[in-house]
Amino acid sequence: MASTTITMPGKTIKGFAGKQYPIPMYLQFVPGSVVDVVHSKESLSYKGDHTINTIIAKPNISGKLYNKKVLSVGNEEHRYYPLLRSHGDIPSKGDPVLLCTINKTNFYLGPLNTITNSPTWNDDPSYKPELALPIKEKNKGWLDERGRRGESKNFNTEINYRRLTKKRKEDLDYGKVVNEVTGDYLIEGRHGNSVRIGSRSNNPYIFISNKRDPNFDIETLSDGGLISITSNGTLQQHFGSYTDNTNNRVDGFILSSDSNAVVGSRNLYMGDLYKQVNGAQDTNGIYGYGNADKQNQILFSSDRITINTKRDDILLSSVKDIHIGTGRHLTISTNQDLYINSNKTFLGKNASQPMVLGNELIDILKETLALLQEGAIFMFSPIPLTNLSGKPLAPEFIKLGQKLDKILSSKHFIEQ
Repeated sequence: MASTTITMPGKTIKGFAGKQYPIPMYLQFVPGSVVDVVHSKESLSYKGDHTINTIIAKPNISGKLYNKKVLSVGNEEHRYYPLLRSHGDIPSKGDPVLLCTINKTNFYLGPLNTITNSPTWNDDPSYKPELALPIKEKNKGWLDERGRRGESKNFNTEINYRRLTKKRKEDLDYGKVVNEVTGDYLIEGRHGNSVRIGSRSNNPYIFISNKRDPNFDIETLSDGGLISITSNGTLQQHFGSYTDNTNNRVDGFILSSDSNAVVGSRNLYMGDLYKQVNGAQDTNGIYGYGNADKQNQILFSSDRITINTKRDDILLSSVKDIHIGTGRHLTISTNQDLYINSNKTFLGKNASQPMVLGNELIDILKETLALLQEGAIFMFSPIPLTNLSGKPLAPEFIKLGQKLDKILSSKHFIEQ
């Protein structure tokens, strides 16, 4: 049992016949240390699905003489369940936690933070060594320091990630104060992933980040994966400059298809076509979006993004334009038909020549050949057209006419 009654050292009250009695004090929550965790059916302390995410823990404060010893896994007397039903941060072996007992059921809260204030790992401040075991080199049969403390050898503590911070942005935050912002609700993983739900002034945003650089204390466009949902401000204002995968400094958000990585043979930049179809002089409609009122936007950024449906359609719709840009190739493949329906279709940035209608062209060519078959040179009487050797050309015109249909594609069609 975790919740317990203890006495206050050095504090007494006077009782019957003037006798001094120690003052009792009830502790609902007591600090403890995690000995084992049930992550799945493979865990040693697993005793059924009802034990998933439970821990075996040792209370560090007890109202009775406590024989300190390493608790064995699967010890039901010291099994603790998550106190909160659906929201939990599952601890690892060696984590500090708070333990309590309610209605004869043991619960835990944690893992706890300490003055180290690390989202990755915090040593248990209540830890006291149970046995003075010597420390030897790893894999030599004796426990190393982490083993002595009961910490999981599976937990990677090689890199400690920094706590997320929030820095003031004059263009987005409210008021004229200095060094002051509104706090956000943060969920931080142990190894550089996070969810931030917050706001700038009264404009809300949500950031979901994965694989942040260990030295960064804010989300950036260089994160391994980033989903940004904002209601005010440009991407440049929210994220600023960053270092890309090749350690190059990028001064603000730029579309990958327009980045320096693809500067070269042809200027087929997405920004250029954006300016052309919108009659704009700059790309402020791309990179300046968010400055106007109620300009909500969502950014998905990662090394690769895959959108896949298993049973039905993908519907991609826009009230204005849809722009697709790549640094290399764009491929479209389909097992059946490809339909492109538009008022006008332009192939190429400077396209100005109209396409030819195949059937109409064939009809005109056939009529032309028919006239040539009947053609003649008039001297004293009509003479059929011949080649230089005097051979009549009419049979050749007939053969040529029979080949005309071969120039028509059976797979690609354009509208009248």
